Amino acid sequence: MAEHGADGNGDTGDGRPQLRMWDDAGKETVVGTLDDAGDRWKVVVIVEPLAADLARGRLSFRLGDERHDTAPVLLEETATSVVQRAAELPDATLRQLLTSARR
Repeated sequence: MAEHGADGNGDTGDGRPQLRMWDDAGKETVVGTLDDAGDRWKVVVIVEPLAADLARGRLSFRLGDERHDTAPVLLEETATSVVQRAAELPDATLRQLLTSARR
């Protein structure tokens, strides 16, 4: 992982966080499935770097060639934490997110 900043961890020393380059930026991880109206959607989390030690995630619901993505809905300190949090979301929340993403 390439890091930028005066101290090597993304901090320039002036209090402004800098974006870090991630080898796995935009990495997609399947975190489960969601049964909705007789269809079984694959639930994928897409992790993106933010500033300093933050990562955000958006969900993608996929059924064959159909795909519906949310805006970023998860914010955690690490990519691994984003994936873990996505996997822990209850079905009711996932259904609401799918309904919103389909609009």
